[in-house]
Amino acid sequence: MQTMEYAPDKPESCKHCFFWKKSKRCCGLGAENCYYVVQGAAKENSECDGCPYGRDHPCIGFCMKKVMLEIGLTK
Repeated sequence: MQTMEYAPDKPESCKHCFFWKKSKRCCGLGAENCYYVVQGAAKENSECDGCPYGRDHPCIGFCMKKVMLEIGLTK
């Protein structure tokens, strides 16, 4: 599953976007063609997502996330 990355100037709600059609209550471009999606920045989820040690570099030798789960430090 991929997560979409949006430009920092994206409005909090689509209702405040230039492409919002008030009469139809929908986006004129469609959710799949959002103007604020950063092209090429969609990244796939990895097993290091949510790991405090895997933010910058993946673990070397053994996975700290798995170790923390085994000893009960995280859920």
